[in-house]
Amino acid sequence: MNTHERVVEVTDIVRSHARRSELEISSIPEVAALATELTTLFNGLEVPQQQYAVRVMLDKSTVSRFLNGRRVASQDFIDRLFSELERHRRTKITEETRAQIRGLRLAALRETDQASFQLENLRDELDKSHRAIRMLERQQEALELLLDQREAAAENAEREIHELRGVWISERRENETTAIELTKRNEKLKSDSERLQDEISELKEQLAQVTHLKTGAEDRCSRLEERLLEAERRLAEQLDQAGEQAFNLSPQEAFEEIRTSETHRRYYDAARTLSLSAAHFSVSDLAELWDLLLAYGRPTEPTSLISDAIRFRSAEFCAHITEDLLTRKLSFDQRKMIGTLLGTYKAPEELDYLYSRWKTGGPPYGVLRYTFREWATLAPPRQVGMRLTQLAQDSDTTISVGILYSYGTRDVSDIFLLSDWLLGTSMAEEFQTLFLRWFPTILEAKTKETEKKWMKLSAESRYGDILRGAFEGHFPRMRA
Repeated sequence: MNTHERVVEVTDIVRSHARRSELEISSIPEVAALATELTTLFNGLEVPQQQYAVRVMLDKSTVSRFLNGRRVASQDFIDRLFSELERHRRTKITEETRAQIRGLRLAALRETDQASFQLENLRDELDKSHRAIRMLERQQEALELLLDQREAAAENAEREIHELRGVWISERRENETTAIELTKRNEKLKSDSERLQDEISELKEQLAQVTHLKTGAEDRCSRLEERLLEAERRLAEQLDQAGEQAFNLSPQEAFEEIRTSETHRRYYDAARTLSLSAAHFSVSDLAELWDLLLAYGRPTEPTSLISDAIRFRSAEFCAHITEDLLTRKLSFDQRKMIGTLLGTYKAPEELDYLYSRWKTGGPPYGVLRYTFREWATLAPPRQVGMRLTQLAQDSDTTISVGILYSYGTRDVSDIFLLSDWLLGTSMAEEFQTLFLRWFPTILEAKTKETEKKWMKLSAESRYGDILRGAFEGHFPRMRA
């Protein structure tokens, strides 16, 4: 790229960050479309904007700007609105609605803030890729389990055929009727064995296809992660060229910069300072900025600060900042928020570190409970089973029950896979807890469909009698 092209590019970046007036923003069709849908959702709460602002601890003017389209609503605002609606309606917001609002917000960002749009879009694609991988992992585990069961059944059939041949030879001369019956039984066993071998071949083919799809999804996920990192790096370089200085602020200076940016409605600058603080501050500096932001009376900023820190920093740093913050009088919601963020963003090996550090008790253990509850909502069944095995070895029933209760809201296939694992590892009490948690969540309209699927899966399990009995024992009570 020559000098002229770089100058043009930097100029474009500067222009892209130029602040439009609220009137200009509200006239953009994509922003107006988002505001209209959010207002429709908000009206379902049946509360005035001022009352809602008090509830979520935001300025009334901020709520008004988001709903009137004078500003593009933040994702935190949208997530909180969804939570309040679910609480008010006593029903979940549909995935279709969430996807629609997500699409409208991306469209609005595309027209108002290209840099944020590109990063949000890449993150959205990355989330979809991670979800696809988790789904394929569950399919892979289910196929592997079914393949193991079929191969065991085939081995049993072959063994029985050999045993039957021995009996048939010894009794062939003694009793012609017995010989005929043994011949028929032998033919049936051969037929069953051939059928099982056909099923095994088909399952192996399906498993190979799923494994191939999973590998492709993982490759795509890696490419998206590289693109996201490259986009973040490139944007950082471009901002440097546009005049951004290295981040070397003190907590007080960062706080003043955030407050000044918000006063002048430069919300992108405020969010950027928060993210840079989360990525670069030491534990003590980050905790000091947390205190300053809380004293300022804007609870969304401390939440964003700790959220970015947990996403960007190591498990060790996250442990230290959590322990530091717990020396303050954190509210129940704040402790739960930290635990939920850890469960959302940290990898299994990082959770191992946190568990080994905090399992002895104290305030961090309370955070750990929320961490594993959140983690259990999406973790693969086999990982959940291994985690429960570790907890059983440590006699930790508190976290185990929390995991089982969170996992118990998942679909019938996931419940069955973990149930089969638990029975196979002699964890009958954990199976009972999981089943009693899950069973009442089955919707009446889905009862027959769920029963049919459960019974079909049970037929393939070596613990089929127990699994069928559990469902049949509860089904009459639910139907009544």
